[in-house]
Amino acid sequence: MRDSFLLLMAHSLIGTGFFFLYVHHLRSIYESRTSIAHMTQLEREAMLRQEDALYFSFYKTLVSEPNFMNGIEKLKNVTDIEHPHHVNVLQRFYVLPEVTIAFLYRYSGYQRFSMLTCWRSGDMSMTGERCDGFAQAMQFYLEFVWLLGGLTLVVIYLYSTLLSENVFGGIYAVVSYIMFHSYASKIYERPMARENFAFPFILLQMFYLSVCIQKVFKQKEYQFSTFAMLKLTLLTGISLLCWQFSSIIFATQIIIMMTPWSFSSIDNSVSCSFTFFYALSQLFGNVLAYYYSSYSSKFIYSWQIGPAISLLIISLTRARQEDVSFSLKSIGMGILLAFSGQGTTINILEKAGISRSIDNTYAIYRDLILNWLLQAKVNFSTSLAACNPDLKRMDWLDLWELVKTLIVKPYCLYGVVMLAKFFRKWRKKNEQKTPSNDHVERAKNYVLEDFLEENHISMNDMTNKATENDLNECFKLLEECDFDYERYKIKKSEINNKQSDEHIEFMNDIKKLREQIHELQDKEQKTKQLTAQPITVDKQTSTTSDTKPKPSKNVKTQTNLTGSCSTKRVKSNKNTAKRSSTSNRSPNRVDMREVDGNTTTGAAIIQNDFLSFHYVYSFVQMIVFTLIGLSIKKLFFLCFTQGCVITPTICSKFWYRKQRNIFWTVSLAVFLTSLLDPGLVNVREEYFPKRVTNSNDDVETMLEWIKLNTERTAVFAGPVDIIGTVYLTTKRPIVNHAHLEMRQISDRTEHVYSIFSRQQSSDIYNQCSQLKIQYVIITLKDCTNEIRDDCDILSLWDDMQPAYRKYPQFCSELINKNVPSFLKVFSNNHYAIIKMFSQSVQINLKYSRMPEKSI
Repeated sequence: MRDSFLLLMAHSLIGTGFFFLYVHHLRSIYESRTSIAHMTQLEREAMLRQEDALYFSFYKTLVSEPNFMNGIEKLKNVTDIEHPHHVNVLQRFYVLPEVTIAFLYRYSGYQRFSMLTCWRSGDMSMTGERCDGFAQAMQFYLEFVWLLGGLTLVVIYLYSTLLSENVFGGIYAVVSYIMFHSYASKIYERPMARENFAFPFILLQMFYLSVCIQKVFKQKEYQFSTFAMLKLTLLTGISLLCWQFSSIIFATQIIIMMTPWSFSSIDNSVSCSFTFFYALSQLFGNVLAYYYSSYSSKFIYSWQIGPAISLLIISLTRARQEDVSFSLKSIGMGILLAFSGQGTTINILEKAGISRSIDNTYAIYRDLILNWLLQAKVNFSTSLAACNPDLKRMDWLDLWELVKTLIVKPYCLYGVVMLAKFFRKWRKKNEQKTPSNDHVERAKNYVLEDFLEENHISMNDMTNKATENDLNECFKLLEECDFDYERYKIKKSEINNKQSDEHIEFMNDIKKLREQIHELQDKEQKTKQLTAQPITVDKQTSTTSDTKPKPSKNVKTQTNLTGSCSTKRVKSNKNTAKRSSTSNRSPNRVDMREVDGNTTTGAAIIQNDFLSFHYVYSFVQMIVFTLIGLSIKKLFFLCFTQGCVITPTICSKFWYRKQRNIFWTVSLAVFLTSLLDPGLVNVREEYFPKRVTNSNDDVETMLEWIKLNTERTAVFAGPVDIIGTVYLTTKRPIVNHAHLEMRQISDRTEHVYSIFSRQQSSDIYNQCSQLKIQYVIITLKDCTNEIRDDCDILSLWDDMQPAYRKYPQFCSELINKNVPSFLKVFSNNHYAIIKMFSQSVQINLKYSRMPEKSI
């Protein structure tokens, strides 16, 4: 009990140290990249793009209202983000992080005890005011993000320690994660991205699931725990409420759990009971997310519902079977059942009127798969999403960085060590050395002592001819081994093991013979019972029960064949097998039978470690994350993070118990070399990047113009990467935003982007006027009437509307010429704002020469 408490305290101290160091590391990187402490409020908000700006606007609404509940009610009825429609933000978006942080900001009292320093810039305007401190709303938000990043690192340490069963594996995983921080996490580039809030709980759920599986393997039984069910349900629900990809990750987890545990020693009923309650936790987590999202229909289309229901059915079916064998066919059937279950569930809900197909936010990912695999142009919004840098395919060079440092480097070093060890043994084995006379006499004395002790005879019995022949055979075997006592013991152990196997086989034959005799006697007994009287039957039964076959003399002879040096004639005592090899002679003399036993036990432990389902699940989950990450660049951090957890455990599982000195030496060498390169190089690149990701696009000037020159009710539209920033800073109503997975937003965005196409002005005006747009923001780089690559907006429109390729691009004409109903009211080096008029009068004045009048 005391050792467990000390171990827990040690892990807690190490994890706490990693937590605070990593939080400081994140805070320092973000400050060195952005200098956010010296920015104005407008500059800070202008850094946020795409959906990040939209989510921070919800947080800003909650903290700016006089009452927290007033802010909640306001978010339930928002008309400014999809003008003129009313939107329930709690139901439509993943705003659990913003609600939680705003609640803590208002009621924790943290801002009352934090210093807030404010000063003004040279222009002395209100926008020039700068404030720094945790009492500032954005700084508090960012601090919460850094704390969640620290939680992620602690879970990585505990997870890797659990799998590798030593602290060094956890430390190695943490250092690897920091070394590849630019690949494993984008938390300092996009702090408000949804994955920064969801992934700590996803990883914690995976860790706790592995703990539960390990507990089942140790106890060989499953005992239902309400507390464990609640934890799995809560972690699943929180993850679903924070990120739309959480459902996809849990769906892959459920499919992995469909794998039979037949390769392990766990009973089939135990594994089925565990997977049954695990599937229930997934369904309960989805119900929890559905309830706390104000009954959002997007959780009805969650990807894990079908697989979870299928796992319930599979668990109930397997529980009735006595033996379930592992095969790839069973995995394929599980995946097929998962997809069919998902489709059937959605069809039933749509037929019942509970959900609508337009609410399915996962349809865009299906269209993206078709776009990538078949190169099919489904629609404009799908093509636009496919050209998003975060949704592109992963670069193979980035994957090579992971493989090179986490896989190639350690295993190449392990391979070199093992080759060196192999050639050393091979050279030692083939060396022809003439032993000295002292060595020969010492080896013979060892053999003589062994022979006397094993056979329990004295020197007086050596006059027996048979005993002398047995001793000479032992000396002959020693001579064949070049008078090497260790090789002699190994050879002799092989002979004894072979004879032991023969003895076991002989005893098994005797056992089978006895069973056959008993069967024949039982048959005769039953036959006589049918014809004889009851008294006679009793007599025969007693006679039969007293009659037992006596063991043959050959059995005794076979039992004694354990101590001879020859395979032909063996004379040894039964007690030889009980003799301990560590006698009082020499410390270097080891009983090879004990060595073989330890080796066999170690191999069984290693095999059991590899076949433990919690390790199998973690390894397969890393493979699934790799496939997902290679498909979507945004999700490649899943592969890197799980790779940092798994990689230190593979070598540990195989080497830690077998050859501990090699494990520590090689692991330490790989650890130090990886820490220098690429570890320090990547950390330096994080603090002082060579390429600045957020270029100065002078968006602040445009935002200032909008705030000063447009009405508060003016409706804006524009590119998805900038329109959310306009809403955040100016609070002007917008008609579209960056969530293209929503069907209605996808259609609206297609209408807004029509200004970048080659359509006629009247068609574009009709599309924009239907959305009641008053101002359209355009990016000048996309209005050059030229096609640079396949992801150029004009190229996307040409693929969708090939009949319009002969016309010029409308926005390029709009910038250079006067077009009816459209007026350019603002322009800088990057953006332009076009005002649309609801009514326009066009007067064509033709020049005509007036005739001169004669006087």
